[in-house]
Amino acid sequence: MPLIDDEGNLFGVVNVVDALAACLVVAVLVAGVAVVGVLGGGNGAVGPETESNESNGTATPNSTNASVDDGQPATQYATIDLGTQADYVADAVDEGDRAVVATAGHNLTITDVYVSPTTDGDGHVIVRAEIDGEYPSTEASATAFQFDTTPVRIGEQLTIDTADYVLTGTVQRLEDEGTALTTERTTVGLDANVSASTADAMETGDEYRFAGQTIATVTDVETTESERSSTVAVDLEVDLVTFDRAGTRTFGGRALDIGSRITLRTDRYDVSGELTRRGASEPITD
Repeated sequence: MPLIDDEGNLFGVVNVVDALAACLVVAVLVAGVAVVGVLGGGNGAVGPETESNESNGTATPNSTNASVDDGQPATQYATIDLGTQADYVADAVDEGDRAVVATAGHNLTITDVYVSPTTDGDGHVIVRAEIDGEYPSTEASATAFQFDTTPVRIGEQLTIDTADYVLTGTVQRLEDEGTALTTERTTVGLDANVSASTADAMETGDEYRFAGQTIATVTDVETTESERSSTVAVDLEVDLVTFDRAGTRTFGGRALDIGSRITLRTDRYDVSGELTRRGASEPITD
């Protein structure tokens, strides 16, 4: 029997045109199944790429977030100069004050306070603070210690927001340990001319208290009456509680320079004296 007869039938049974059309349909179906199998991983569905989890041998989604470390929690201790504040504000700052922020695990607690009076009667406030924050992950571009969303660096500003006050100061020191400020007891000599009644009121042991702290104590009093004046020349020896700022002893936010004036206010008198001598300093450890 011929392959194709006179009527165009293949083997005398199927029309040649119909056979070719059937073969084309079969080829298209086979190709479609192959494509779906490649894209769907053999089950007809497209899924995420996975990588082996070394800890338990399971497959986990391949996500860039999975390889990025969170920040490293850390605690730092900062000395912060809050500057000159009104006396009632200075009096409100106290050890144990806490500033809590929105970032989980971040806290700031004041561990020590030094307040000294300025010439205008306001208070110069310096605090030591324990700061719970974090260092950025190694993948992050920032490297500075972070408190909430603020980088904490020496010389830059930091805000302390508590239930009673909001104050902004300059970070002077940032260290891994140490809750106490570096304060000293410095002996100075003050000369003043006062009335006879004020001179009579002055005694060794007189204290000047400011913002709840004793910041000056009279240790010696010498008086000299003037024949030409109704005033009395007074030579006072006073122990001041001073703050050591990079090797410079300060009181009221100012260096203890010879010739500067310091005011003492006790329960019985006020006196402004000229600083004539500056003696030794002893660290205050209690």
